[in-house]
Order: sequence, then structure tokens, then C-alpha cells
Amino acid sequence: MDICKPTLCIDERIARENIRIMAAKAARLRVQFRPHFKTHQSVEVGMWFRQAGVTAITVSSVSMARQFADAGWNDITIAFPLNIRETEEVSALAARIKLNVLFDSPEQAAALAKVLKQAAGFFIKVDTGYHRAGVLPGDRETMEAILSVAAAGPLDFRGFLTHAGQTYMAESPEAVLQVSRESRARLEGLKEVYSGRFPGLITSTGDTPSCSIDDDFSGADEIRPGNFVYYDLMQLRLGSCRFGQIAAAVICPVVSVYPSRNQALIYGGAVHLSKEYQMHPDGSKIYGLAVPFTGGRWRLPEGEDYMVSLSQEHGMMRAGSRWAASLSPGDLVAVIPVHSCLAADLLKETVTFLAQ
Repeated sequence: MDICKPTLCIDERIARENIRIMAAKAARLRVQFRPHFKTHQSVEVGMWFRQAGVTAITVSSVSMARQFADAGWNDITIAFPLNIRETEEVSALAARIKLNVLFDSPEQAAALAKVLKQAAGFFIKVDTGYHRAGVLPGDRETMEAILSVAAAGPLDFRGFLTHAGQTYMAESPEAVLQVSRESRARLEGLKEVYSGRFPGLITSTGDTPSCSIDDDFSGADEIRPGNFVYYDLMQLRLGSCRFGQIAAAVICPVVSVYPSRNQALIYGGAVHLSKEYQMHPDGSKIYGLAVPFTGGRWRLPEGEDYMVSLSQEHGMMRAGSRWAASLSPGDLVAVIPVHSCLAADLLKETVTFLAQ
């Protein structure tokens, strides 16, 4: 494989199997499967989902919704609270596809209601503990204001939606389960209150840790995991996946080696891997895990050969294993990213697919 700069490598066989497993789980547990496409942002990978029977998807921006609408997807939820400066673009999309948007303030609903020509669905975004966005479950005043304002336009209330991102801060699979179940219970409580007025409303949740680890989606009608298609080092450490389920790695050239300090410099920095990190038990920060790349594929880890420092283009790798200590300038290593969503976004112009 002729690689001369940091390149995102996707193992098609593993990714397709990850899709198959999650789709089968959703079917078995009788929940709608609306996977998030922000991780891969790829029309080609999107086709793998379509071939697995997926018909409805989630995205995180208006431009991403347009990209996948152009690729033939016609049932899309934009899982980001409405940016009122994009209402005209949202209105144009709603005229083309079945579109759902999120509101967590009445101002958003009012802005879209004014310009919307064709019907669109909306969810009320609920903050079930992540504290990033959303209406608190007990804030009925804001919810009623959103519903009242939305009634002025061709907006259909779909239900309540959350992202339990606090699962990413859990320290064990058991803690992930607790967060997930508490979050779904809050949505289920809202559904019980409002289903009399809106009999068709649903609850939508979705984060990869809970969707991977939990085997009970009680309280959820729809799940929207995204990272599971590739997984990454963060998911491995959370217990969401096995190493063999990781479908993405960044292939990086070795530039220099420093045996005296057991380190190697690779061409792969923050603009390729992001600066997302995990904490090592010794208190140091980990920016990725370097593993062998031979025969056109990455291999199992040889040791704790972590990325310990990143600047813009530079990546400093701890060369602790025998394999890492044997590296020479010009060799290639595979770096398992801490967060594959960010690496995939940063490297979407340099993607290589490993065939099945």
C-alpha cells in the first residue's frame, strides 16, 4: 500500500459486521434503527447501511443532510438544535425529503414556522444529564412554549429526543447501563405525560456505549448510535467493543526514532487525529494507540505503544514494545484513534477502504 501521509483506513468487512450486529439488535428489541452518519460521513459507507436494510438516518448538520439527500436518502433527522440562520436551507430540504429537526427553545420553532413551505417533523431535545443541549425534563413551560409556537407552521411533533453523552464519562459497563436506563426513564416519563395529546409521539435516544452494551432498550422507540460503525480506542476502554471490532485506523509514516528515550516521531498530529484524549492509569494523556501495519492491515497491539503528545503535524509515540523499538524512518504504523468520528472528519479527503 503506497501511503506517504496520514491516511484513514477503513476495514470494510469489520464495518459491515458492526452494522449487521447493531441492525439485528434493534430488530430483535423492536426499536426503530436510525443510525447517525456523522461518524463516517461517507456515501459509500452509507450504501453498506442501505444494504443492511436501513431506510432512515441521522446527521449532525444541514450540509450533511443535503449530502445524503443528494445520495438518495429521504428520511433524515438533523440531530442538532436548529440554527435559525439556516432556516431557508432547512425549508428547502423539507420540500425534498421527510425531514426532522430539533428544538430546545421556542425561538427556534418560531423562526422555522415563519419560512417553512412543506411539512417537517420536530423533536423536543431533552437534556437527560449530559448538559450540552436540550430542555430539562421538568421544564414543562419551555416545552409548552415550543409546542404552541410550532403549531403556527406546518410542523409535526414527533416526540422527545436525547443524547446520553454522559455515558462516555462512565468508568465501567455497569455505569454505562445505569446512565442509559436513567436517561430512557426520563424520556418515557415525558411520553406518558404527552401521549394523550400526541398519540403518535416517540422517544429517540442513541449513544454508542449504551446501544452496544445494553440489551434492554425499554423506554426508547428509536435508537441513533453512530460511532459503532468504526468504534475506536475510547469505545474499547469503555467496554463497548472488542479490539477486533475496530474498523478504522490512521496509517502514519514513521519520521524519526529516538531510542534513548523510547520514542518515535510519526507524521500524524492533531490535524489528523484530533486532540481528543483518554487518561492512562498513570495520569498521562493518551492520544491514540500505535499498532503494527503489515500486509495492508493493522494487527493486534504489541504493547502500550501510545501516542503521548500531539502538535499540529507531529505525533510522538511511546516505543515500549519490541516491535515499536524496531521501527525505522519510512516504516508505517497504524494508529487507533481515541475518537474515530473526529479522525474521520479530519481525514475524509484521504480515505482508503480495505476490501472484504
